Amino acid sequence: MDDDILSLKKQLLEKDAEIVALKNKLEQIHKDNSLLMDLQDQVSHLAQLQYTSLTNDDIMRYSRQLLLPELGVRGQMSLLNTSVLVVGCGGLGCPLALYLAAAGIGRLGLLDYDEVELSNLHRQVLHTERTQGLPKAQSAAQALNSVLTG
Repeated sequence: MDDDILSLKKQLLEKDAEIVALKNKLEQIHKDNSLLMDLQDQVSHLAQLQYTSLTNDDIMRYSRQLLLPELGVRGQMSLLNTSVLVVGCGGLGCPLALYLAAAGIGRLGLLDYDEVELSNLHRQVLHTERTQGLPKAQSAAQALNSVLTG
C-alpha cells in the first residue's frame, strides 16, 4: 500500500511539473503575441504609403539599377511599392534582408522567434555583440535602419 501511495505521489509531482511547464509556455505565447501586436501597431501606418515618383535621393541611390533596361524607372517604382516578408533573420535571412532593403523594397517585414546569441554572429551579419539578447527581428531592423540611413 505504501508503494502505491509513493507511486501516486510521484505521478502527482510529475503532473504538477507538466502543468507548470504548460503555464510557462502559455505565458511565453502571450508575451510573443503582445510583442507581435506592438510591432503591428508600429508599422500599421506604413500600409498607406504609395510611391508615385522618385526623389532626387532615390535617383542617386538607385542610379545603377535605373540604367538597366530590364528594370528602369518603372521597375524601381515597382520595387518601392512592393512588400516582402522575410521569415527568419538568421544566416540566410540577414543577407537577404540587407540586399532587399538596399535594392529599394518599399516595405520589408522581418519575422523571427529567436534572440541574438554570440554563436550567431559569425554568420548572421546584421547582428552584433551589442544586440545579444534582443529578438533577431528587432536587431535586424535596427541594423538595416542604420545601414540605409547612415
